[in-house]
Amino acid sequence: MAELSFRPMATLSEFYIPDDDALLREVARVLIRHGHLDHMLQLAIKRMLGISIDDPGYTTETRGMSKGLRDRVRGLIDTKYAEPAKRQVLNSLLDKAEQLSEHRHRLAHAVWMREPGQEPLLHDRGKDGHKAYKLPTVEDLVSVGEQINQVQKTLNRLTQDLLKAG
Repeated sequence: MAELSFRPMATLSEFYIPDDDALLREVARVLIRHGHLDHMLQLAIKRMLGISIDDPGYTTETRGMSKGLRDRVRGLIDTKYAEPAKRQVLNSLLDKAEQLSEHRHRLAHAVWMREPGQEPLLHDRGKDGHKAYKLPTVEDLVSVGEQINQVQKTLNRLTQDLLKAG
């Protein structure tokens, strides 16, 4: 009889939902605030193009997910802002928005899992392959939420200047 080689069975992970209401609240807050950031990117595009929200082109011009919206805003910055300092601030804001979108993406799309006897992790399979991340703390999420809020408020203030100039 031929000898069989056995591979140990993979450890079975369990889906995980935190029991911590404060953590779940902060996850929800980050997701909602990120929706506000995406909407602010749409408003920035509208303002940079000088169109109304009722304009037939509004939907076409502001369609897309976070990356596409950031790219669209980035493409309009040089045409609408003559001051290099303001262009730099806006591009830095978009860089920060990209980092924050990665946090939101992980919260919303990674699989919250726990292997028996282990701490829970976020399992994410992205363009760089499978990665596991520690669960964020309430403090981490509060910080991310505040940063998202600050980016969207600054973007709002800077693009409202276009409305005053126009």
